[in-house]
Parts: sequence; C-alpha cells; structure tokens
Amino acid sequence: MSLLFKKKMNQKGWTIIELMMVVSIIGLIVPALTTLFLYCYQGLASAEMHLALKSLNEQVMLHLHERMNSTKHMFQNNTTSGGLNFIGQVKLGSAPTSVSFSQMPQVQNGATITFSPAAGAVSSDFGDCLFYAAYDAPQTVNGIIYPAPVTVGGSLPITLDNWTTTVTSGPVTDSSGKSVTMNLDVYRFYFDYLSTAGDMKPLTRETSFWLIEWQSVQFVDAFELEDIGSTDATLQKNVISWLTTGANFPSGQPLTLAWDPSQTALTNGSSFAFYQLTGSTMTGSATQPISMQSWTPLTRTNTGLISNFEYGISGNYSNLKGSPAQPNVPMYCPPTTVANAFPGGFEVGIEGGGSGMQCLVRSLLVAQGNSKQIIWDNEESVSSVRDVW
Repeated sequence: MSLLFKKKMNQKGWTIIELMMVVSIIGLIVPALTTLFLYCYQGLASAEMHLALKSLNEQVMLHLHERMNSTKHMFQNNTTSGGLNFIGQVKLGSAPTSVSFSQMPQVQNGATITFSPAAGAVSSDFGDCLFYAAYDAPQTVNGIIYPAPVTVGGSLPITLDNWTTTVTSGPVTDSSGKSVTMNLDVYRFYFDYLSTAGDMKPLTRETSFWLIEWQSVQFVDAFELEDIGSTDATLQKNVISWLTTGANFPSGQPLTLAWDPSQTALTNGSSFAFYQLTGSTMTGSATQPISMQSWTPLTRTNTGLISNFEYGISGNYSNLKGSPAQPNVPMYCPPTTVANAFPGGFEVGIEGGGSGMQCLVRSLLVAQGNSKQIIWDNEESVSSVRDVW
C-alpha cells in the first residue's frame, strides 16, 4: 500500500451526525439572537420616540408660554369678550383647516376658582383652542422685517437675531408745524388650533391631530390714533399718512389696518373694532377680515433616525394600550367616547381676569412605530396672561 493512500485513509471529516448537531445548535442560537436584536431595536426606537415627543411637547409649551406673556386680550367662547364676534372674521388663507369642533375656553365660573374638575372646576368652560391678540415684537416673516412697536417720525432701531439696524423716516409735524416722534403699539391675532389637514404623519390605527399656530397681519392701535385726533386732528392725519407710506418701513409695506382693543363688538354705534387706513384718513370697517400673515405647525418633529414613527396630538381615549398606560383624554373637558370629537388631547382653560388672568394648557402627544404600543408624553403648564381693554 502506498504512502499516499495511507495518508488519505487517515484524514477525518465531519460525520452526518456532527453536521446535524451543528445545524441544530445554530437553529437555536439564531432565533434567540434575532429576538434579542428585535427587543433591543424596539426598545431603542421607543426611547427615541419618547425623547422626541417630550422635547417637542416642552418646546410647544415654552412657545405658547412666551407668546401668551405678551397678550393684550384673551378671547373667550362668548360675545361678552368679543370671541364669538371676532373668530368669524379670521381668514385662515393657506393654513390647514381647523377641526369642526374647535371651541374657545371661558373663564371658570364655578363656586371655587380652580382648574381641577375634582375641586369644582366647570368642565364645560374648558376649550381646545386659543384665540388671542398680543403685542407684536420685531420679527422676520418670509424674509420680510416687521418692526413693532412702530416709531413714527424718527429713527427706528430694529434688533433681530443678534444684529441691529436703524431705519430713518421722514418727520411728522403737528398743527403748529413742530416735528413730533411717537411710538404706536402694534398687535397681531393668534389662533392655535387642531387640524387633520396637511402633511402630518397621523397614527394609522388611532385618531390624532396636529397643532397649528396661525398669526394675522399687523394692526396698529386704533385707540391711540383716536386719542391723537382728539387733541390734534392735523397730527392724526400726518401720523396716518406716515403709516400708509411704504417707504417708512424696511419691508416697504405700509400699515393700513387698525384695531381698537377697547371694543368687544365689530360695531358699537359710531365706534368700530377695526379701521382701514387710507392716505391720511381712518375709516371704520364693520366687516374687516382678520387676514393671515403666516402659519406654523407647532407639533412637527423628525420622525426618528432609528425608526420612522407616526405621531400627533391624541384623540379622545381612555385606557389606551401603552407602557405605562396613557392618561385619559379628555382630562378637563366633558367626557366623551368619540375619538374624533371635542376636545382631543389639547385642552385649555382660563381663570381670573384683567392682568391677573391665568391660562392652563394641556398637551398629550402620542406616537407609534413598529411596536403596537402607544408612546406618549403629557405636559401641562399654567401661564399668566393679560386681558386688558
């Protein structure tokens, strides 16, 4: 027998039984590793969703808090405050349509002034949207600078994003021919509401909304203009002429609308809530629309680096599956079992009045990714607002 043949006879390989054992072991390990990987993947995706929701919800609360700190008037779901009179004048323009059940809150009128239903808060006084007028501040909208307040007949310093510029305009004279410089307050109307329109990423299996902030064009203070006219009609005409001259503004766009914050009705005898400024005159307008300047989706965020997810303001649910269990919606408004109905997971309430008014905002954001569980974040804040005529 040759040495080559002996060498081949001494070589050993895998037997069938050994191969079957190896395949069986791999068959046990791979599913276990796959399950472990899926659990880790879902855990990381859930953590990412929760962090995204919490960050977004906190940003929404901070934004609304800062915005409402400059309120002039908080409109309510009645005619006494002007809310039902003015909300019909709002023209959404290109903004997403509001849900049909939007309702402004009313000041709590229970025996105990509180936001807690358990302590006596009136659930029917809560709402699911905010409509208010606020002092405007300098801002840039679509690349156009809008100053506020307006300095008439003098230098207008504007500070935005760590840079400052000064616009110098022509003089304004009174009846004696003396040059005058004055500041006029400027307002915008804000409408924060729920919507299902637009390019949101709603939950497929549950009802959800997104929160829109709509802001109006600028309105100069008509009461201040009327006060000027009561002492010097010539000065009033010159001020209005200055306001309606586009060259006096960095945007080149004049101020042609005025609002009287002391009015709760569109018309009251010879007085009006809104005025149109043309040339050097102001004319009352009983049907003046409150037109849009811009709109912003407040509840929009990136949908995840690890896994895409669907999200939005929650609909009305109780005992919805989640980990931990999602808080009930509604919490303050009258209870309902209809998911796509008033109020949804954005609830607002107000109490007090004048400069001591307070506004409660509750926002419940929900998200769902590859897991069947609902991820949620619930935030509440109470802000001091002004309701001064």
